[in-house]
Amino acid sequence: MKKIAQFLIILPLSLSFLYAQSFNSKMVVMRDGIKLATDIYKSDSLKDGPVVLIRTPYNKSGIGEIVKFFTVNDYIVVVQDVRGKYMSEGNFIPFSNEISDGLETLDWISQQSWCNGNIVMWGSSYLGHAALVLSNSNHPNLKSIFSLSGWIDSQLINSPGGAFHQMLVIPWLIFEGQQSKVSLKGMDMDEIFNHTPLVEVIPVMDLDSGSSGLESLESASNLTNSFSYIDVNIPIMHVTGWYDFTAMASVDAYQKVLASSKSSQNILIGPWYHNQIYDENQYLGNYKLKPNSNTSLEPILEYSVEWFDRTIKKPHKSLSPEAQYYVLFEDKWRASQVWPPQGAQNCKFYFKKDSLFTTQYQEFIQEKGQTNFTYNPENPVPTEGGANFNFFIDKLGIKNQNQIEAREDVITFTSSFFKEDKIIAGSISTQLFIETNAKSTDFTAKLTKVDRDGNSWNLVDGITRIPIIEKSNSPLKVTIEMGDIAFLLKKGERLRVQISGGNFPKCDRNPNTGEDSWQATSFIEAQQIIHHSKVYPSFISIPFLK
Repeated sequence: MKKIAQFLIILPLSLSFLYAQSFNSKMVVMRDGIKLATDIYKSDSLKDGPVVLIRTPYNKSGIGEIVKFFTVNDYIVVVQDVRGKYMSEGNFIPFSNEISDGLETLDWISQQSWCNGNIVMWGSSYLGHAALVLSNSNHPNLKSIFSLSGWIDSQLINSPGGAFHQMLVIPWLIFEGQQSKVSLKGMDMDEIFNHTPLVEVIPVMDLDSGSSGLESLESASNLTNSFSYIDVNIPIMHVTGWYDFTAMASVDAYQKVLASSKSSQNILIGPWYHNQIYDENQYLGNYKLKPNSNTSLEPILEYSVEWFDRTIKKPHKSLSPEAQYYVLFEDKWRASQVWPPQGAQNCKFYFKKDSLFTTQYQEFIQEKGQTNFTYNPENPVPTEGGANFNFFIDKLGIKNQNQIEAREDVITFTSSFFKEDKIIAGSISTQLFIETNAKSTDFTAKLTKVDRDGNSWNLVDGITRIPIIEKSNSPLKVTIEMGDIAFLLKKGERLRVQISGGNFPKCDRNPNTGEDSWQATSFIEAQQIIHHSKVYPSFISIPFLK
């Protein structure tokens, strides 16, 4: 990882084939006088029609294939550089202006003669977020959204479980936090992630105030804390992948809108990592995906056009909720009315000295039981697989965990061999009763499957940061949210849970001293205790399909 390759958030594609359509470029003026560079594409034969709005910080000239696909399907396409990026004026402060600028752009499009009153939004990653934050605006002409790896709650991405997602935030701010891209080629990212204090390597974003990129992201996160999900009144297609770093936030957006709003919410969850469809890589870490996994852009665009046709061109057709999801190791797509699937039954697997026992074996849980380990942030558990930033292709996806599990600071609990095939589908979480001598500390959990040869493969993982630990005579209960997954566990395989105190460099190191992790320059070991007794039962909750 010393010298990382340069990957793009959105893969630049040639515009040379756009000969069958007209092209017009405008500088759309916002209320504060800032002008946003905006391109309009439409078929030569189309006088007016529905409009696809795409707002991007990744250069509006780089999505030619996407533009072409919509225009040949009789959509007018408007692509805009967001404030402060590429040809647009102003300062780029991530996420901060997408609501106000997005609404003003919707108003501008609505006034154009070529708009028939139907506007939809399409977006991938940041672009998806820029669309979703407008979904509750009740703009009269915004009729539908297709969000690929989009989200509403940024904190679920930037600070999962309260830890700082440094392997995403720092390189992204360096790479994309300016007017145009800055190459990461040749940068020693290991040195950056290990630097203390960490705050010194976080770029300055707001040039007027001198605030850091981290402060800008925190400010932007506050904008969505008060997001009113009940006010979403348009149909949305949410798309993500099991190993996409946005997956938890994408599923969260879908579930919160579904629970609060009467509008139709559909979701599609593939096996992919973030932006895998753009580079068409067939591997998910060490796992080779089958051809039906659809790891390319074309099927997603076909699905996008189908979604928009259903939601605005043929509104008389009823839209029933639907969830489609890919089952890993079964290598099949399944469907249900909602996600997680109705009928999935959560089963608690209790910890007991290296083992996992289900609820029906609670009598085997000891009256008193605990496991101790020492966690040293100077020698953190390395990131090996998972839903990680796609800049670090060697660190994401499904990876062999045997070397990780050989560490003394990684505690494992393993089930017995399964006697029949089982499908797991839904959200997974771990509850721990812990003690520690640290003033502040982290706990991590990772679910793996152990194949018949004894190899352990990661599935989902999570972290929780305990900021201030009050002295108590009783163990502290903590919950680690690990995200969603669907996979086949075959007869003769086992489940395993890893418990430790870090996932580095994905998340920043907790110094265990109580000091802010961004300001810390020294670290100390923490003595950690996991309780697993009848009084203090630690367990992992796993959903099985009936």
